Amino acid sequence: PVLAALLSPASVVSWSVSAVSLIGLAVLGVVGARAGGASPWRPAMRVIFWGIVAMAVTAAIGRIFGVQT
Repeated sequence: PVLAALLSPASVVSWSVSAVSLIGLAVLGVVGARAGGASPWRPAMRVIFWGIVAMAVTAAIGRIFGVQT
């Protein structure tokens, strides 16, 4: 995500960081599922879903306190 923030144009930096973060979360979900001997689909979707929820809550809190533009 840091490289995405540094390499992306300012107009799309939040979207690119979000996308790269979700891809990273999906990869980690698959790796964790494989390490635990589970099918990778459900754990990856679970990690992506809760990652989206966490990003949305963080964005909402940022808007409430005027941190995000």
